[in-house]
Amino acid sequence: MSPGRRAGTGLFAVLTAFAGTLTLVTPAGAAVHDCRVSGDRAVCAYVTGIDAGSWLQLRTGPGYRYADVPYGRLENGAEVGLKCWSTGDGAADNPNYRYWMHIDTGVRGGWVNDWYLDTGNPAVWQQRIPQC
Repeated sequence: MSPGRRAGTGLFAVLTAFAGTLTLVTPAGAAVHDCRVSGDRAVCAYVTGIDAGSWLQLRTGPGYRYADVPYGRLENGAEVGLKCWSTGDGAADNPNYRYWMHIDTGVRGGWVNDWYLDTGNPAVWQQRIPQC
């Protein structure tokens, strides 16, 4: 094998290894993203995991005992700004998951259980979103 061929092979190996690291980015790291809410920069996520024909109800506090926010219904795919987080009641679909997000839709704000947002792993999003 010629020296030029080995150099090319080495470059290919480096590029392949680099491309492999790009595919290791997890959804948890990629789920929280930068966006704009009412023209202001924000950290955002999407509503997910809501049954067809149903919605995610905004609450006035971090739990199901808090009142519904009027007209505060969110469907799958809705993008929301994440203001801060707290703990409260467990999610309806996972009683052990107690993280709640104070969100802003650009029209109204309120609280939703993070179980229904594509924020990913709390260890990742807690680095970007302050505790309330």
